[in-house]
Amino acid sequence: MTFHLSSTFAVAFVLALVRASAWVAICPPFSSKSVPAMAKIAIALGIAFDAAGRLQHDAMPTTDAAILTQLVVQVLVGFLLGFVVSIFVSAVAAAGNLADLFSGLNLPPSIDPLSQQQSPLFGQFFNLVTTALLFTTGAVLVIVDGFIHSFSAIGTTFPPTTLGSVTNVLIGDLTTFFASAVEIAAPIIAVLFAAQVLLALLAKAAPQINVFVFGFPLQILLALAAVGLALVALPSAVTNLVGRSTVQLFGA
Repeated sequence: MTFHLSSTFAVAFVLALVRASAWVAICPPFSSKSVPAMAKIAIALGIAFDAAGRLQHDAMPTTDAAILTQLVVQVLVGFLLGFVVSIFVSAVAAAGNLADLFSGLNLPPSIDPLSQQQSPLFGQFFNLVTTALLFTTGAVLVIVDGFIHSFSAIGTTFPPTTLGSVTNVLIGDLTTFFASAVEIAAPIIAVLFAAQVLLALLAKAAPQINVFVFGFPLQILLALAAVGLALVALPSAVTNLVGRSTVQLFGA
């Protein structure tokens, strides 16, 4: 790919940098606080330099008002693209939160050092595993490549669309988010629910036994074992979610 250092390329580079900066600020794994600010700036600059070669072939704004409008539009597009990817990726962390809810480990929440928010144990663990899998499976390269291809589909001009179609896409993404979270956590929930039913039957059959004394440790042990088995399916789940998000957004 060749780059012509002209005024058109300069405007295209600025517009691409604005969209890439907004995208990096919200799209995982780059949005994590563990990624230094200088690294985020370098990633945005690298993406913008490559994307400017695609964007410069579109009609560039020539007036101050048109440039300001395009800057705002590019920020909104970057946030929207990053938000949709984060919805799909966050489904794995949501599955961990469901595991915490049914295992009882959501009672003592701890501070997540990355997000600086209170998060249950399995929720933090699944979030860290997802971040690692994004790099080890190469899914992060798919996300970046798809975002660069988005400049060919959505540049300074937009394909014909309506607010209703965008709303339908977001509703479908949220539905996929909840369905994927339940699907990933379903084996853990099933094991813990069966254990609770067995403990309830045991308490009914032998009322003199204090089920709570050994029931809670048993539930935690089963939760740890079920999460260990669920980790085997996480790489394929992360790859599938990233693939679905990139195909929906970027067609890549």
